[in-house]
Amino acid sequence: MRPPQFRGGSKETNSRVNRLSKTGKSPEEIIREAHDRWIEFIEFIDARAHTRWVFRGSGSRSYRFVPSIGRKSDTYTPLKEERLFRAFQRSADIMLATRPVSDWDWLAVAQHHGLPTRLLDWSTNPLVACYFAVSSHSKEEEDAVVHAYSIPDEDVIDPKKHDDPFSIDRVMFLLPSKSVSRIVNQRGLFSVHNKPNEPWDPPKMDEFVIPASMRARFRRGLFKMGIDHSHIYPDLGGLCETLKWRYEAGIGIGDPMIG
Repeated sequence: MRPPQFRGGSKETNSRVNRLSKTGKSPEEIIREAHDRWIEFIEFIDARAHTRWVFRGSGSRSYRFVPSIGRKSDTYTPLKEERLFRAFQRSADIMLATRPVSDWDWLAVAQHHGLPTRLLDWSTNPLVACYFAVSSHSKEEEDAVVHAYSIPDEDVIDPKKHDDPFSIDRVMFLLPSKSVSRIVNQRGLFSVHNKPNEPWDPPKMDEFVIPASMRARFRRGLFKMGIDHSHIYPDLGGLCETLKWRYEAGIGIGDPMIG
């Protein structure tokens, strides 16, 4: 995998270099450090090439593994969670071209469309996880992080054996059906949390930290490798988000007839 070249020139990166130069480092030193850190990231990926490894990007090292349904822990109850899910099933049924086969598929569809659930998004593609880490809307001065976890074989959900998402007794991982294009493009899967209002603290979790000063450069590097919003979200919204970022970052868009 050939690393992208980190050079200055855009409005976004030049502004960041000017701010960071006050720390005593020259723009050349900052660019070199970003390039070296990218090489370290590729080595981090290569060391975790087995198919059991999955990745999740976070815009801040302070983020915890808490699914959306449990983030207001003072109001969460299992009963409220299941009632919300069943209400979604009843109302969404007539809106879907293809009806999900199982509650697991229903849960994945609900997560995909923004319903608070007991799922957290992961990817088997570390570059996708890296994109989410550096492009998230957290404070720019915070470091981003890519988490890596090796899933034990016994923690992969078999929908035939575990037919009820609300009765699992530990955090497990769901490989969803490939009916949603975004999930396919993200090479996505989910962790399913039996206690979604409590932070999950797995015993063996590796992480790669991307310093705040390098977030913009990593995002540009990922763009050169074809990982951007329009790849992850293959619709008009994803396309517009990518073009908006390129416009704001000063990255040339080129001839409108060829993109």
